[in-house]
Amino acid sequence: MRNVMIPIMSALFLFLSGILIINWQLWQMAKLSNSHAAMAGTQKIESILAEAVSAANTAKRVAEQGCTSSGQLALGTEAALKPHLRTIMIQQQGRIICTSLPGNGVLIIHPETLPAEKLMLLPGNRLVNGMPVLVFQMPVAGGRVMVSISDAHLQDAITSASNSVGLGLVVGERMFTRSGDVTGWKAASWAGSLTTSSHFPFSLAWQPPAFFSLTRLLHQGWSLILLILALSVAVGILIRRYKGKSTSFEDDLRKAILQGEIEPYYQPIVNGDTGGLYGVEVLARWKHPKSGFIPPDVFIPIAERSGLIIPLTKGLMAKLVAQLKPLLPKLPDGFHIGVNISARHINAPSFIGDCRLFGKGFQGKEVKLVLEVTEREPLIGFVE
Repeated sequence: MRNVMIPIMSALFLFLSGILIINWQLWQMAKLSNSHAAMAGTQKIESILAEAVSAANTAKRVAEQGCTSSGQLALGTEAALKPHLRTIMIQQQGRIICTSLPGNGVLIIHPETLPAEKLMLLPGNRLVNGMPVLVFQMPVAGGRVMVSISDAHLQDAITSASNSVGLGLVVGERMFTRSGDVTGWKAASWAGSLTTSSHFPFSLAWQPPAFFSLTRLLHQGWSLILLILALSVAVGILIRRYKGKSTSFEDDLRKAILQGEIEPYYQPIVNGDTGGLYGVEVLARWKHPKSGFIPPDVFIPIAERSGLIIPLTKGLMAKLVAQLKPLLPKLPDGFHIGVNISARHINAPSFIGDCRLFGKGFQGKEVKLVLEVTEREPLIGFVE
């Protein structure tokens, strides 16, 4: 079960990690797209306000000359030729003296009561026709010029910049939304971001995209999702095959230990002075029924990693006793028997008992057991 869960969990982790990365990239792209939409909308409104500045300069010249018939004609012509403007009004001495509408008509209710702010949003209840406007003001001698901009053009500016981003025009403490409403504005209650104009006192507010959006993920990242899914499945299959091979080899080794397939091979140690046999170094070989003899550098690391090294060594020592015991009469006293042993075996509680059991197998003959510790594992303790 564990060998099945590891590949599944690995593939699932890779897939979810890939989905998270794709979602993060799409989220960053969506934020950048919203920011660009707000910048485009800001530029459009700045272009509209540039018309208002030009019209206000014309009205300023009319105010200097007085509201004559030619001056009123100039205001009407200016409003007609500037496609985004609604009305132009001149206020002096606390009253409206001239407008771009016939008969000096006025759309704003009591315009003389408006504060002297360069830019302001007026809700529909401040206008005769009930339609909100954006008002640009410029001071003149004895009063000011007021240029109103149609709500329809404001809607067009913030809608055409992006059909998917909810932009809002913010002026002072009021906001004009794409639905055409003027509402109160409080920065603390707005979860979006602001793109501020560098030329006029307004900003465009935009809602940042949600961090996770299944629709966005499937619509924009479906090809990458399929790629990540294929890669995750491939990695899971590779891990499953690797774990299967590793587990089979480990199982084979466990069976080999139980069935006594680990054979001792002897490397003689000769006395250089007498030429007599002084002892043997014991090397382990795995006699696999199908693969033949397997060298120790292949199976010993697996035995150490899986914890099979202790039963392997104990089984090998038992075979040494069985094979050498018939030769005891021919072996010299102090016969050297060298055996490789792991640090894990030395630190095991059974270590001393295993060595004593090995010595008892040679009763009647003194043999010298020499243990050579392998270097694959740290020796963290020593049992006397």
